[in-house]
Amino acid sequence: MEPVPPSRGPGRIILLNGASSSGKSTIGKALREALDEPFLCVSSDQFVAAGMLPPRQDTFDWWRHVRPRFFAGFHRCLPALASAGNDLIVEHIIEFRSWRDQLAVLLADLDVFLVGVHCRLDELDRREHARGDRRIGEGRSHVEVDRIHTFGPYDVEVDTTTGVSTELVESILTAWQLRTPPGALQPPPGAIR
Repeated sequence: MEPVPPSRGPGRIILLNGASSSGKSTIGKALREALDEPFLCVSSDQFVAAGMLPPRQDTFDWWRHVRPRFFAGFHRCLPALASAGNDLIVEHIIEFRSWRDQLAVLLADLDVFLVGVHCRLDELDRREHARGDRRIGEGRSHVEVDRIHTFGPYDVEVDTTTGVSTELVESILTAWQLRTPPGALQPPPGAIR
């Protein structure tokens, strides 16, 4: 039986919220390299890439049924990982106010630092064309239709339109190191925890 390491308390979470192709993965990798302690990088894209989802079926609107359960489960994974003592960098697109509220309740007892990752719409379009693995207009839709940056405040906001520079990453690290919990991600009034 593997020995159980001494508990270090719950892990900390740096949560990156931004549109598709806004640079969250690039920021996450840069932060992980710059931090003095090990952080796990977590995203729903990793679950999809691992083959978690069933094959698409033309005769069944499967994603409409599976998607809410998939993301509800993804959200519940985060406090489980952090409560076990893991520090996390989470890349996410908080598409709905209800998702932000759900995350705020689930992560209420943890040290969460919420980063808003912005990028000009024309640059999102350009990146999608260059990548070739995203639906064109997906990032723009996250900003203009889903309005992902309108559901509440952030602990820090960055703009990646000109790229993810060392200075941009350092600005996030500095703000994170100077944080005073609780952070911007707070349960809505009257939420049951």
